[in-house]
Amino acid sequence: MPTLIADRAVKHVNKPLHITKRIGSTTYKVSVHFSRTSRETMSDKLVRLIERDAVKQ
Repeated sequence: MPTLIADRAVKHVNKPLHITKRIGSTTYKVSVHFSRTSRETMSDKLVRLIERDAVKQ
């Protein structure tokens, strides 16, 4: 599985990751932070969420 960019951000735990995305006329600004006690990588979390969403459909 390819490494996600968000996984690399874990190295900078003290700095939140900021992502800005413009869709149409709306600009979304998202700040991401990571738990120091989490046992799950960002890749693991995203795969789990995608799988859970696929089961619902």
